[in-house]
Amino acid sequence: MNLDWHRLKAVVLESDDWGLCAWVPDDRAHRALALLPAFRTAAGLRYGRSTLERATDVTALCEVLRGLRGGDGYLPVWQANTIVANPDYEALEPPLFPVTELPLRMLPDLPSRWQRPGLWDAVRAAEADGLWWAELHGLHHLPETTWLNALRRGQDDARRALEHQSPIGLAVEASGEYDPSEPREVRARDLRRAIAAFHELFGRMPTSFCPPDYRFDEWFANEAASLGLTTLQGRAEQAAPRLWQILRRNWAGLQFPDLANGRFNLPPRIAFEPGGDAAAPGPRGLEAAVRRAREAWQHGQPAIVSTHRMNYAHLDEPWAERSRTALRALLSQLCADGAVFLIDHEVRQLVEHNWSVRPLGGRGALLRHYGVPREDLRFAAPEGVTGVRLRGTQGDAKAEVTVANGEVTARVNVGEYLLEWTHA
Repeated sequence: MNLDWHRLKAVVLESDDWGLCAWVPDDRAHRALALLPAFRTAAGLRYGRSTLERATDVTALCEVLRGLRGGDGYLPVWQANTIVANPDYEALEPPLFPVTELPLRMLPDLPSRWQRPGLWDAVRAAEADGLWWAELHGLHHLPETTWLNALRRGQDDARRALEHQSPIGLAVEASGEYDPSEPREVRARDLRRAIAAFHELFGRMPTSFCPPDYRFDEWFANEAASLGLTTLQGRAEQAAPRLWQILRRNWAGLQFPDLANGRFNLPPRIAFEPGGDAAAPGPRGLEAAVRRAREAWQHGQPAIVSTHRMNYAHLDEPWAERSRTALRALLSQLCADGAVFLIDHEVRQLVEHNWSVRPLGGRGALLRHYGVPREDLRFAAPEGVTGVRLRGTQGDAKAEVTVANGEVTARVNVGEYLLEWTHA
């Protein structure tokens, strides 16, 4: 029995750069750096006053989500593609920078100019409410070798940005953490460190991966897959010459589900970047995103909506508020269409066996079953769970879910079910 993706109207909200200390920590830094070349590019004019999220940014975004319900009656979920470390600026000593690798502070620890009181409490609360789901975006988002070389050569923009605990400069913007120009041994090492740091921070392995700036090669994709990162975001957007990018994106749009040799590539992304404009016009705006989401459903695909952190975490709070207004308008239209909100891993599970499980903090899980009614669905129980309460039985008087020997077994009709864990 194959799932009808035309009818499901699935939406994934993929959002990059959470946890990343960039572009600037504060107004003083932006005033000092605004005339540097990287800040005067098109990207710099959009991103230049973006910053690491604050607790209030996370809670305000969650309030937008909390006010909506998908076609299944459940809240939207925000997939926050997360950077798990940032440079330890105090350990970077000019002029020679005598380090063998980039010194780092692992989240939730932050550099001194980037302190965000209460941030991780807000993230944990959002996770517990089922509104926030982290996935891996990278270790530090930076082309480590390229940046250190620019600093050691005395490149002016790199040195001046460093004084304000910003890594942004022309050299950094022209490359990426896993760019093929970075040595393979550095990319392989940093990917392993990223996976370990993510596990330490979130208590689980990442189930999806988006290489920063879509800069990676086939060797790196294979390396990631060998480490268990077999669900890949942004493959259709992978950096390449313009014509090749267009051809790849068009081809990828015809391939769903793209599942072979144990690897799964998500469909092409739908860019939604309101950029501080509540009306969000243009090809990356509101009307375009709604149209492309509907086209994805018509083609039997989930709508993968990409919306970067810079829209919602900004030195100018009115910018962030207007972006949230645009986001609320987008999600309201999609909800009116009957959209169902998933994360990448749910999409893959539904492709592979027509049912999925997404943990909701430590309190329970959301079970979706769109296959054969009342077939046995089996999956591992979280550590310490001894029982389960079933919610949302949808009139299924015979629905049952049990826990035994560390395994959950569910026998339910087609639909969505909230599982609440009990402990001894």
